[in-house]
Amino acid sequence: MSDFARELAGMPEIVHRLLMLHVADTLGRCRACTRPGTGEPSTVWPCALHFYADAAQQQIRRRQAGSR
Repeated sequence: MSDFARELAGMPEIVHRLLMLHVADTLGRCRACTRPGTGEPSTVWPCALHFYADAAQQQIRRRQAGSR
């Protein structure tokens, strides 16, 4: 896991928000990653932010499972 994902795992609210915003549209592009000035999705999904937020979410779940 990357250092960035480890840092994100310490901020579960941010991880949740990133995963809620960075979702695929009907054409397989990230709805939140848009072309500047146009608002048009331009990045293939899963985008980098979704990728790292997903990795962080997995770490959060492992921590929660380990604390039970």
